[in-house]
Amino acid sequence: METRHDLRRKDRLPCEQRVTVLWRDTGGQEKFFLAKALDICELGLRFEMPEALRKQTSLTLGAPKLGLTGNASVRHCSRISASKFAVGVEFAAGLRWVPKD
Repeated sequence: METRHDLRRKDRLPCEQRVTVLWRDTGGQEKFFLAKALDICELGLRFEMPEALRKQTSLTLGAPKLGLTGNASVRHCSRISASKFAVGVEFAAGLRWVPKD
């Protein structure tokens, strides 16, 4: 059986930058959080949050040090500790991450 990592289209690299995350909760209220990135690839990002985000939630991301500003969609969310969740997102609308040399 293949692992989740084996199903990814691109390998992710460790990353510890801060990412601004904006989204609307199920009640339509706009929310904001400064998340810690865990890893990144050309097509997506995984970051740490204090609350779970629903699959398919649309987000706006901002990470100037990574050269990222744009939209993404939640692909998965899993609890990593009593008060933290790992959220994996796929970039949308042509957003791509290009590593700096």
